[in-house]
Amino acid sequence: MNRVRSGAYPNSISGVVYQGGQFTPALSGSVAAVAASGVKGSCLQAAQEAISGIDNTNGALQFRSAASGAQGTVIGANVFF
Repeated sequence: MNRVRSGAYPNSISGVVYQGGQFTPALSGSVAAVAASGVKGSCLQAAQEAISGIDNTNGALQFRSAASGAQGTVIGANVFF
């Protein structure tokens, strides 16, 4: 949602998710496969919260594996910056 709001990326969720070179799972079909088989309730809740404006990444536009050593907000195995 930070990317959608930023103006530097497409202005829709699908535009951001499917933008070339951004999210390999979306471009490979993995996202569509998960959506077709059923999305976990916790994932739906997180998505709904993000859409409603909750941002627990402090405005981050990028993320990497937390093991990368990048500085930012760590959530699970990812760091957002």
